[in-house]
Amino acid sequence: MSSSGGINYGKLRLLKKIVDTHWNVKAEEKKYSFNELVFVLNALLEYEGKPYLEGGKGRFSRERGFNNFRMFAEHLLYRNCANFDSMVLMTGPKGTGKSSAAIMLAREWCKLIGIRFNPRRHIAYNNSDLMQKIELLNKFEPIIADESVRFASGADWARKENKELKKKLAQVRTRHLLYILCFPLKIYKLESTYLQSYVNYWVEIYARGQSAVFIRDSNPVADSWKLKDFLKIGSYNEFTPIEKVKQRLSKHSNFWTMMKLPKPPIALYNKYLAVREKNVYNDPNVMANVSKEDIYNALLILALQDIMSHDSTLSINRVILHIKNEYDMYLSKTQVNSCVDDAKQLIKKIKEQAIDINQYEKLKSLSEVDQVAVVDGSDIKDQVVEKPTEQAIINNEKSRE
Repeated sequence: MSSSGGINYGKLRLLKKIVDTHWNVKAEEKKYSFNELVFVLNALLEYEGKPYLEGGKGRFSRERGFNNFRMFAEHLLYRNCANFDSMVLMTGPKGTGKSSAAIMLAREWCKLIGIRFNPRRHIAYNNSDLMQKIELLNKFEPIIADESVRFASGADWARKENKELKKKLAQVRTRHLLYILCFPLKIYKLESTYLQSYVNYWVEIYARGQSAVFIRDSNPVADSWKLKDFLKIGSYNEFTPIEKVKQRLSKHSNFWTMMKLPKPPIALYNKYLAVREKNVYNDPNVMANVSKEDIYNALLILALQDIMSHDSTLSINRVILHIKNEYDMYLSKTQVNSCVDDAKQLIKKIKEQAIDINQYEKLKSLSEVDQVAVVDGSDIKDQVVEKPTEQAIINNEKSRE
């Protein structure tokens, strides 16, 4: 590296310091990839390189502010640049901000590689969506599996699409994607293949904006996360001082660091909510409350839309006017379009699961494994068995006599 192009010696010394700090090689001997050049430029511009000049002390300490969070994102990128892919698991109680943390981690990653984070592009809500995005995303892009309980839960191991997804993940290491799983249950409920083989880092969000990072143990025989050892470290909660939480968690051999989590900008979070709303029926809690009548109503709405598309005399405005005149109630065009979109989402989900509407109520009462058997036609249950009537039981007893 020589002074050229208007770069003064002070900046050259700073560039050498950045390279020496992160790669431990002389700047003149280093061969740079595009992503590494992007990182060097970002490090040079951010705070004018003060974290490197001050040796990580004071306000630029890794333990202060969101520096640890940024360093974590940079570490993940270096790892993927070294011919790996990374999977980050985010767990925590409901409402602690798992999705927000995942969004900000993916956003920070996108900054490092020079692209813009897009919730519609970088968030998946079900198996087919995730598998499709694995194929469509460019190398090094992030992908968030929001509410990953739908495909990574141990209770759903038998689903055919979940098995296909695990095979897919095992085959795409060369894509160097960053996978972020948001899991709303306890970690031991995560399917063992994901936990023991795929997840590299575990971020436990114990309070809003506060988390602890654990790294997987490389011992090929032992439990990679030593979950039983957590019983020995003592209890803590959202009101426990951070230093005490750190003191307790640092007793665990997988503990890495504490990490403060930034909050997403309002505009970005609203975009995320809009995307999530479009995938509302991927939530098993929502589907559990859907009745057979809801499905019939959705079909009628879509049928009406089909009729309108083939009959020029019918329109949404005419339907709105009819409702107002006949029933003395007013619906806006936005509300009607929202009903149509909701109907499309529900029917799409029913089709994806290949559910027989006539058996829908019975199917909801079955266990997860039995639901898979009925939908897939496997040997576990050939059909939904109805409870025998009282008369059938009497007739059966008579036949035995």
